[in-house]
Amino acid sequence: MKLLFIENRYKTFLMASVANQLSKSGHEVHWLVQNKEFLPSGNFETHIIDYPSGNKPINVKDEAVEDVIKSDRQFNHFNKKNTAYFYYYNAKIEQYLNALKPDLVFGESTAFHELLTINNCIKQDILYLNPCTCRYPIGRFSFYKYNTLEPYFGSNEFLSNEEAENVIDQIINRKTAPDYMKPRRISKGEIIKDKIKKIQSYIKGEKYNTPSPLIKFKLEKEKDKNIKLWDAFAQNTINTPNKTVVLYPLQMQPEANIDVWGRKHRNQLQLIKAISKSLSDDTVLVVKPNPKSKYELSRALVNYVKDSANIIGLQHHVKMDDVLPFIDLVITVTGTVAIECVLSNKPIVTLTKTVNNTANNCIFINNVDTELEPLINSVKNKSFNKISNQEKIDFINVLNSTSYQGIISDPFSDENCMSSSNIEIVSSAFKKVIEKNNV
Repeated sequence: MKLLFIENRYKTFLMASVANQLSKSGHEVHWLVQNKEFLPSGNFETHIIDYPSGNKPINVKDEAVEDVIKSDRQFNHFNKKNTAYFYYYNAKIEQYLNALKPDLVFGESTAFHELLTINNCIKQDILYLNPCTCRYPIGRFSFYKYNTLEPYFGSNEFLSNEEAENVIDQIINRKTAPDYMKPRRISKGEIIKDKIKKIQSYIKGEKYNTPSPLIKFKLEKEKDKNIKLWDAFAQNTINTPNKTVVLYPLQMQPEANIDVWGRKHRNQLQLIKAISKSLSDDTVLVVKPNPKSKYELSRALVNYVKDSANIIGLQHHVKMDDVLPFIDLVITVTGTVAIECVLSNKPIVTLTKTVNNTANNCIFINNVDTELEPLINSVKNKSFNKISNQEKIDFINVLNSTSYQGIISDPFSDENCMSSSNIEIVSSAFKKVIEKNNV
């Protein structure tokens, strides 16, 4: 089969190792590269998109391209103004897909060039798969279709009841954490080397996925100020007797989890406002920041939470373990907390529909204004859905059977992903998916 991979900075190096294995198996492999500083090497053909020579104004708008702009981190977070380059890259990507006619495309759904590729794959009826951690069970990943969280097939591997119960115990008692949450000690030298590489990339013309170092510096200073302002008024405990307590954990931005998969709710300030306004007088909203807050914690969001009578902000050091016992209902867009709530029978509402909603105690709602209040009332009168131990086991097996063994990461975040054993099992999963598509 003819396969096309899309460059994504450091993750390119893991995928290049996988691509080489696929090439050895007889597949024709191509790469499409946006950032020249992250060129893959191996037995495949690489196609580099030259950086735009100018930004000519666009007279005719394309709805699909405009949708990508709305999800783009440069546009949303790094003060990018001119968006003409989106149309330049869109035309180039369309040309490459027309010329190569790949059977399958593999890439993330994070950067703008990947999202543009997804749109063009949809137009040309080419399957685009995003190999990405499935969060739980750990050490596994799924192939998600296009820019969604819908798994494409899976290993069809099922855990025994005993194995599943052990996994559930590990999760609900916080004895484990998803692969992406496991900290790696990155040396100062590695951090400096990474920054130099990105600055060099920017100077050489990659100004489309790489923010201006000056703007980045200013944003980081503003972020640090906002964290201090938040922690100055926020609480370290929840003390709300006779109140129903709703928790909204802020999701880090920029991040595909919310900017792409949960794009409808990517403005978390507006979401918090909507939740707050839908609550009755006997209900309070608790907002927990991400332990590693980034640009989602804007000054406007800090001030709104600080000045709202029915919202409590938690300090950054407060752990989820410490607050969940005091929470009656959790609301998330696409957070991992949904899986943890399902398995501990903590009432959970999601604002994006995913595989987690196959569990009867994980409720998807489309409209906060009209659908949230009835669910809060069901919590108050103790009629919110609960599931049995066997249903928890069945849910874990949904996650297990729609995923494959292997760690999808990059050598900067997790050097273990480049081990020969991991490359072998990840490549095996790719081969199985390719075989399913070749039937």
